[in-house]
Amino acid sequence: MYDSLRGLRILHYLSPVRFDTSGVFQHEFDSNYKAVEKTISFLPKCHHYVVVPTKHRIPDVRDNVTFLKYPYSRDLLANRSYFDGVTFRRLFDFRYMDFDFVFCHQPEMLFNILVSFNDKRYGQNMNRYLFFHWVDCPQSRASSAIPPAYMRQLEAISMSDHAFFHTDIASDWLMRNFKNKQATKLNIDYVRDKSMFFPLSSDELPKSKTIDMNYDKVIVFNHRWVKSTGVNRLLEYMEGMDEYKIWCTDYKAPKEYVASKLDRGEYRYLLENSLCSVSFVDKYATWNLSVQDGLSLNKPVLIYDHPSLRKVVGDNYPFYFKTKEEFQSLLRKIDTVKNFEWKLTDYNLIFENNLVNSMKNIMSKPRKHIPKDALNWLYCILNGINYKHDIAKQIQPNIQLNSVWQYIRRYLLEIGIEDNINSPYVNYSVPENIKDTVESMVKDIDLIIKPTTIKRKIVTKKHTWF
Repeated sequence: MYDSLRGLRILHYLSPVRFDTSGVFQHEFDSNYKAVEKTISFLPKCHHYVVVPTKHRIPDVRDNVTFLKYPYSRDLLANRSYFDGVTFRRLFDFRYMDFDFVFCHQPEMLFNILVSFNDKRYGQNMNRYLFFHWVDCPQSRASSAIPPAYMRQLEAISMSDHAFFHTDIASDWLMRNFKNKQATKLNIDYVRDKSMFFPLSSDELPKSKTIDMNYDKVIVFNHRWVKSTGVNRLLEYMEGMDEYKIWCTDYKAPKEYVASKLDRGEYRYLLENSLCSVSFVDKYATWNLSVQDGLSLNKPVLIYDHPSLRKVVGDNYPFYFKTKEEFQSLLRKIDTVKNFEWKLTDYNLIFENNLVNSMKNIMSKPRKHIPKDALNWLYCILNGINYKHDIAKQIQPNIQLNSVWQYIRRYLLEIGIEDNINSPYVNYSVPENIKDTVESMVKDIDLIIKPTTIKRKIVTKKHTWF
């Protein structure tokens, strides 16, 4: 049986949150982007179009990945509402391109994306996956002045095939919006029926690079320096613990707490040579990667007891705390902890299996009938007309774009026609193992192949079009 995921084309819309002071996207420190990279690695036989911030330093060395530059807002909250529809539509030329799935990491934007596609008569047969890095609820809003977005998130769920959350706790956060005097009631079973899970393992850190620490008892706070990560509680609980030095990996922290601007190798050295790292997330949370970094290096992490963090680390983990007294007691005991080890679950494997199996289930559903002109497309491909644009010109020369072409594509993939994943253009071919079958299917086709006069650009990664 052919691989139902081979040759698929996937569009990734990001939710970037980390930018440096000059506006360059810091992909290496952006946990949301790490999830995107994981989905790309899980699907090596697909072509990935990634809508990236205009200013970035992401290395583009993979033939099956195409970057499309788009002016995301640099503001974390604004990205949940900002959408430049004109610029977004200009990123795509559907005469040459196709998307089988859209992976939307900013669920509030799914409606805008679909409207942009529909404006070009495209998108009806495109599968939609949501990835919730943030669930709107009163506890997750940074300010009461920010309009709630939970209805936009519900809207996106209703338009999606699946909504991926870190854990089942996310539904509980969403439910907190639906109390008395709400405009609508929440059908939580509907949300859960569409829910799938993408727990994340932290990435392996590179080889250590030495830094000058100058302190014996360093405690690493490897989270953003904001209220939502428990900064206020950290400072309160550290009162009277002057023999310890807090180092924060967020350059926006007050100067006395900043461990300079570390690269990943320096960050590893800091963790390895610290007493421990700490997590003070005490309110809203759905997942956490930072606590996994220390544990992966066999360094203890003191964790404020939180249901979501228990999902990450496990119920039996020995270094949870609730009170100031418990925290300070644990911290003083850390010096005596030798040969510490804590085995974490391989969350990447769970994520990969959930993603891949759900996509296979979707792609394995056969068409009820052969779409109109599908056999003509097969005939063209069999006779060496490989590119989407060229095939369409052979069959429907006066039509710029037809939404039926998406359904034809799905049928072609279902019967085993291949699409070259290393080409940014849709480029079909007939594998040898099904060639006889295809020849039999099109033996009665009466279609005259016209000489092509199209001046084709060389297919490389450096299209002006991209």
